[in-house]
Amino acid sequence: MRYIVCDDCGGYYKLEEGESLEDFDECQCGGTIRYATSFKDIVKNRDAPTILCIHCGASNQETNTECVNCGEKLRKINRRISDYQVKRPMKTQINILDRISFTGLLAGIVFLVIATIIAAFGVMGSIISSSSVDLFRSLGGYLIIMVFAIIGSGFIASYISGTRDYIDGFLNGAMVGLTLSILGALLVTVITMTMDVLGGLIAGIVTLVVYGMIYGTLTGIGGLVAPWLRKNLEDY
Repeated sequence: MRYIVCDDCGGYYKLEEGESLEDFDECQCGGTIRYATSFKDIVKNRDAPTILCIHCGASNQETNTECVNCGEKLRKINRRISDYQVKRPMKTQINILDRISFTGLLAGIVFLVIATIIAAFGVMGSIISSSSVDLFRSLGGYLIIMVFAIIGSGFIASYISGTRDYIDGFLNGAMVGLTLSILGALLVTVITMTMDVLGGLIAGIVTLVVYGMIYGTLTGIGGLVAPWLRKNLEDY
């Protein structure tokens, strides 16, 4: 989980989906706001004492339940930034390309290409040296490996993007599969058009649709895993 915290008044606010530090200008008190990775980080960096007794005005540490001066029960005040009128800049329309990490996209593609080549060599070795039964098993193993490799490529792309948003995670992951589908469709089209132009165009379209659905869906699933892990493995 992520928070923003004011260094001056100690107020804090838990960031919601799609929110970031850039969405806030400053705290209502005029103080500077910053990221905090967990509530422990907020408490650790606060200056103690932080609670004033409403009965005698004495200062107390935030963890105290009774005033150290008069013994009266302390009234804890929720000092969240969300309780104030925080200035927010107008959000502009985000271009879809701005939501994609091209470094992550490239890493996912490279990973999937390498995994495909390694798996293909394994299958070729099985064809040469194995019986028909062993070959059938090798092909089954190849398909299983490829499914995990495709999902893994989407996970890599999404993880490198650093997103915690499921939509952006799916988008970054699915782009790996869609990009490879486009490249594969172009290759099939060029090769087939040397024999039949119309047949090449049809083969390219069919390849794009089929590969796009399979690769895009699997890499998109991998892209969803990354933000899920980020949210569930963060230190509260």
